[in-house]
Amino acid sequence: MQDIYTQENDLSRTISDGEEKLKHAASEAQKRFRQGQEQVQQLISQADKQLHENPWPIVAGVALGCLFLGFFAGNVRSKN
Repeated sequence: MQDIYTQENDLSRTISDGEEKLKHAASEAQKRFRQGQEQVQQLISQADKQLHENPWPIVAGVALGCLFLGFFAGNVRSKN
């Protein structure tokens, strides 16, 4: 059987190892979060650039969506 001092040292070492692993995991998570933010910013800027260069597909898509929405809304009202 180990004495109390040996057990205390083992526990302290285990806690410090756990703290180090948590700090490492937290820094990795922050790093990946920043990388994700940068990728999203790049995608947004690329989409914005394409939208400003050629807005007509978006305009046509919105118009078509509104047309279908109006068609379905008119269909529901005519049944009542």
